[in-house]
Amino acid sequence: MALVLGIGGTSFARAEQKASPAFQSDDPVAVRAMLSGKPEDAAPRTLSSRIHELLARFPHGVSAAPSASEAQALRARNYIFVVDAPIGILYQAKTRLLKVDVPLADDDRPGYIVLNKTVKGMSGRRLVIAPDAKAKGFVQNIDRIDLDVNGRTIAHGRLRLSQSAFDAANGDFAIALLCRLTPPYLTDEHEHREPTDDEPTDITTRTSTLHVDVQEVWLIDRSDHTVLSTRLRLTR
Repeated sequence: MALVLGIGGTSFARAEQKASPAFQSDDPVAVRAMLSGKPEDAAPRTLSSRIHELLARFPHGVSAAPSASEAQALRARNYIFVVDAPIGILYQAKTRLLKVDVPLADDDRPGYIVLNKTVKGMSGRRLVIAPDAKAKGFVQNIDRIDLDVNGRTIAHGRLRLSQSAFDAANGDFAIALLCRLTPPYLTDEHEHREPTDDEPTDITTRTSTLHVDVQEVWLIDRSDHTVLSTRLRLTR
């Protein structure tokens, strides 16, 4: 049995048919922009129309800080964030058992789930020495958006799945997190690192953290947006 969902998780209904392709996650870049009230946080103009559609749901967009009632509505609604699951999925055909142990963090910030990470600029590692890095253009800007989930960053679960359903996914699985924002909602950190001998690159990192209560963890077949299970959990 699949789930048919509205964008942002504000409504969903059970159905015998496969889930509607209209199911999409909330875009973390757009959510950050709405919470910060800064248009520049919505990313470049080349951002997909899906983000503009999300922003259009709010009458004032992100051009001004939301009113108290609008801010409360933004914080109170459910959000769905989808994270790729390239590793950690194991299927046992004989027993039709699907084992899910998907790591959602990275080595740079192991206690947080990575929603979005962009790196602009070239690394000078093995190409230049530290004193020459900036002059030769080895400058990077890293922008990442993470979820604060109290250190629980592994999606874990076990479920029975038919061979046909597993084959239909063609390895294109993802983890969906149904969340509600919690205080302080959004925090931002900026860090600048001068070039060193180990990393001869001038690096500026912006880390935005969305603070949430994860209510449900789902396994998604991204090929047709079918929700295969709503009973996963996050573990350390």
